[in-house]
Amino acid sequence: MKRHEALVPLSHHHHHGLVLARKLKKMEEKDKFREMLKEIDAYWETDGKYHFREEEEILLPLYSCYASIEEDADVQKMLTDHTVIRGLVLTIRREKRYDHELFKELGERIYDHIRLEERVIYPKIEKAIPEKELLKVQGQFHIDSHSGR
Repeated sequence: MKRHEALVPLSHHHHHGLVLARKLKKMEEKDKFREMLKEIDAYWETDGKYHFREEEEILLPLYSCYASIEEDADVQKMLTDHTVIRGLVLTIRREKRYDHELFKELGERIYDHIRLEERVIYPKIEKAIPEKELLKVQGQFHIDSHSGR
């Protein structure tokens, strides 16, 4: 999917999230638990929590200037997903034990959430926000720790 250049960094973050989500959904061996826990920590601390914050503090407020988001079920789902994913990461990090269902749920949530943003939310944003205003957010998103973009 072609993405507006100002939103490309967010899509790069998504790619990293999808890689993690696939690993979490396929994970079955307990002996990889510690490795996966480190990967979740690294993802969250370098990209995940900043990505959510940037969408909530930069992108959605700008979008709300050009579209009514109060009753937009997709935006509400996006924000609910942020809360649930944060909670799952927190639970996994606190528990520090292997729970196959918890890892699988986190993977599914991340995967579905990214698909919602890439296929529904971002196209709405690109359509609603004028080009010159969208370009003003360029450079405000953190650099992805994997791609360097």
